[in-house]
Amino acid sequence: MDAKLKKAYIAEVQYQTKMLNHLKKWLRNLIIFSSISFVLVLFGSSIHPFIQVLGVILLIISILSCALVGLGYKNGYDNVQKIINQIK
Repeated sequence: MDAKLKKAYIAEVQYQTKMLNHLKKWLRNLIIFSSISFVLVLFGSSIHPFIQVLGVILLIISILSCALVGLGYKNGYDNVQKIINQIK
């Protein structure tokens, strides 16, 4: 492997690692959002029944979003590992 190609691989790994860190932040925020939605489900009926329904909808959306972002993170991490193994 020539030096130019290796340098390009290293730059790609750095970029993808940066993007994986962004996905980690999104996943953290979505988990917080799902926790808030869960609180709305539990205690929303004491405020207004619509709040509880809204909490259920938001909880479903946030759980699906967590699954999607988690899958993206897993695939991205696997991709970075493949690039690193190819560099070696």
